[in-house]
Amino acid sequence: MARFPTPPTKSNLLRLRRELETVREGYDLLDQKRKILVLEMMGMVESAKRVQQEVQEKMAAAFKALRIALLREGALQLGRDAAGARAEPTAEVATRSLMGIYLPSLVAEHPEPEPLGSLFGGSAALDDAGRAFADALKAIDRLAEVETCVLRLAREVRKTQRRVNALDKLFIPAYSETVKFITDALDEQERDQFVVMRMLKERAEKHAAPGEML
Repeated sequence: MARFPTPPTKSNLLRLRRELETVREGYDLLDQKRKILVLEMMGMVESAKRVQQEVQEKMAAAFKALRIALLREGALQLGRDAAGARAEPTAEVATRSLMGIYLPSLVAEHPEPEPLGSLFGGSAALDDAGRAFADALKAIDRLAEVETCVLRLAREVRKTQRRVNALDKLFIPAYSETVKFITDALDEQERDQFVVMRMLKERAEKHAAPGEML
C-alpha cells in the first residue's frame, strides 16, 4: 500500500492523524451527497419517463388532427390558413439549487391559438390541430426541463463518485498506512532507546561496583 514520504516524527504523526480524520469526514459527507443525488436523479428519471409518454401521446394526437385538416382542406388551403396564425410563445429559465447544483426550471407561456375558422371560411380542423400542437408543446417544455435536470444530476453523480472513490481507495489508505508506518517507527525508536538506556544503566552499575566495595 502506498504511503506519503513523511519523516517519522511525533509532530508529523499528530498532523497526519488530524488530516486523516478530516479526510474521513469529507468522505462521509461526499458519500451522503452522492446518495442524495442518486435518489433525486432516479426520481427525475421516473418523471422523464412519464413525460416522454405524455409527449408521444400528445404529438400523436396533434399529427392526427393535422392529417384530418389536410384531408378536409387540402395542402394549399391549409398553408394559407396556417399563415394567419399569430401565436407567440415566451419562455423564461429560472434555477433552483440542490446540493450546490443549479437545476433549471422552465416557465413557458403558449398562448391559445386564435381561431382560424369562421362562418364563411377557414378551417375548424386546423384550429383543432393548432390547439393539439400547443398542448403538445407544453409537455415538451416539461420534458426539456426534466431531461436537463437528469443530465446535470448524472454529471454531478459521476463527479462525486470519482471523488468518493479517490478518498476511499487512495487517500484514506495512504494516510492510514503512513500513520501506521510512523507509529511503528516511533515505537521502534522507543524500544531502541529503552534498550540503550538499560545497557548504559547496566554498564554504569558494573563500573560502579568495585568502588562501592572499597
